[in-house]
Amino acid sequence: MSVQKVLFLAFLAAAGAYSARAQADSPTCVGASEHLLSWPATNPIWEMCWVKPSESVATDGSSLELRKVYFNGHLVMRRAHVPMLFAEYQSSTCYRDWKDADANFLADHAVQNHLGISVDPPQATTSCDRSSAPTQAYGNCPFQLAGYPNATAGCASGVSVEDGGDHVTLTTQHSAAWYQYTSRWTFYSDGRMEPEFGFGNNDGTGNETTHWHHNYWRMEFAIDDPANAINTLSVNDVDKTTEFTDLRNATGGPGGTPKTWEVRNPTTGNGYRLVPSSEDYLIPTNQSGRGFHTIDVMGTKQHDGEYADRSDNPLSACAMNQNALVNGESLVNTSIALYYRVSVRDSTSNNWPPGCSGGTCIPQDSMVCKKRGPTFVAFGPWVDTTPGVPAATVAPGNIDVTVMQGASTTDMFGLTNSGDPGSTLDYTIDTAAVTCASPGPVAWLGRSPGQGSVAAAATSTITASIDATSLNPGNYSAFICVHSNDPVHALISVPVNVTVSLADLIFANGYDSP
Repeated sequence: MSVQKVLFLAFLAAAGAYSARAQADSPTCVGASEHLLSWPATNPIWEMCWVKPSESVATDGSSLELRKVYFNGHLVMRRAHVPMLFAEYQSSTCYRDWKDADANFLADHAVQNHLGISVDPPQATTSCDRSSAPTQAYGNCPFQLAGYPNATAGCASGVSVEDGGDHVTLTTQHSAAWYQYTSRWTFYSDGRMEPEFGFGNNDGTGNETTHWHHNYWRMEFAIDDPANAINTLSVNDVDKTTEFTDLRNATGGPGGTPKTWEVRNPTTGNGYRLVPSSEDYLIPTNQSGRGFHTIDVMGTKQHDGEYADRSDNPLSACAMNQNALVNGESLVNTSIALYYRVSVRDSTSNNWPPGCSGGTCIPQDSMVCKKRGPTFVAFGPWVDTTPGVPAATVAPGNIDVTVMQGASTTDMFGLTNSGDPGSTLDYTIDTAAVTCASPGPVAWLGRSPGQGSVAAAATSTITASIDATSLNPGNYSAFICVHSNDPVHALISVPVNVTVSLADLIFANGYDSP
C-alpha cells in the first residue's frame, strides 16, 4: 500500500477538521488542552472539544473529558467525564484511583490525536482490548502483538479519533499503577452516544484476590440552552423535581421494559434517553457486601467545580458518598448533572461466589477484558426529520498493484457519502470476474468490509486483499462492486488490475537484472 494512498484517504476523512473556525451553534475550543473535533469535516453532525486525561478537570483528573458537545448544531452537554474511579478487593484493601496518567496504546498514526481513518490496526487497541485469556498479562503497548509497531502504527498516548463511516470514536487509555483503564465515546450519525469503559491490567498484580472496579460517569447536560443549561430530568418519562439516586431495573419500565432515565429541554422537546446495556446489569450494587457502592444513577443540581463526592481524592477513601452530591436540592428550572455507575468483577480461581467449591465456582477470569457502558438515544424534533438523499463516490477509482508470486498484499479506496446533509449511505460490496452485472467469487480477490453505512460527508475505507499464492506470473483483472442506496449510482464498479511478478525472487537469489 503506498504512502500516498494512505495520506489521500486520511485527507478525505480529515479535510477541514483542523479548522478552528467558529460557526453558529458550534463549539469554540480554548487553550492548549481543548482540541476541536468536527465530524464529518464537511457539514458536521458532531462537534466537540476533547481533553486528554492528564489535562482533564477534577482532583487527580477525570479520564477522557468531552466539553461543549454539539449534535447537528444543538448543544448537548457542557461536559462529560469520569471524576470517580475505584478498585475494591474482596477482603483487604481498596483504592480510589487516579484518572490523569496518560498511558500508551496502539493506533494507526492517522488517528493519533486527530481525526482520521484506521487501517492498521483497524481500530485503536488498548490493554483491555488485547486481553482475552483468564490469567495471561500482555504488558504495555504493543501488548505482545506481532508486527507492531510498524510504518503505519505505533504506541502513543492521548486520544485516537477514528472515522467509522456512520460514527466517530474517541479512545484513550490511562493508568493507575498496574491497572490500565480504557475510556471510549462513540457518536453515531443518528444521534446515539455510547460511552464505554474498559478495565485492564498490564502485569496480573492483584489477580490472586477477587476484586471489583467501579466507574462513575458524570454528564453536564445543557440541551439547546448554552446560556443557562436548564434541562429536565425524568425516570421512565416521569419528571423529577428534586435530586435523587436510583438503581437499574431490567423490568422496571413501562410494560416490563428496562427502566430508563431521560434529559430534555422543556421548551424544544429535544432530549436523550439513557438505556443500560445488558452487560451493565451483570454486577449489582454492593456485590462485595462492603457497602462502598450502593447506587447506579444520581440526578443532581449542577454546581461549577463540584465533580465528585469529595474535593480531594485520597487513595484509601473506598466508599462513594452519594449523600455529598444528592442532598435534596431542587431540579426545577436549573442545570443538572447526571451520574451513571458501571462495575466489573475480576474473579480468582475457586473463590466466587462465596462458599463455592470445585465446579460450583466461577472459573477464573481475572485478566479477561470487561467493558461496560450504556447507550444514549436521541429523541425529539432534532431526530424527527426526513432523511436526505445519499450519493456514493469512490476515490481512487481503481486498484493497481504488483505482487510477487506466492505472496499477498492489500490496497484500498475510499467510499464517500457526498449526498445531502443528514443522509446515510448503506452499502454492500462483492466481487466480479468479468462484470459487476454478474457478481461472484474471485479466488484471488477479497474485500473488507462486506457491508456498512456512511454518514453524509464521511468516508469509509474499503480494503482489497490480493492472494497470489496460487497465481502464475502475469496480469490479472477483476472488479470490486459497490452496491448502495444511492438512487443515481446504485452500482459502482472498481477495476482491480494485478501484476504477478517473479522479479523480486530473481534479484533476491543474486541474479543480475537483464
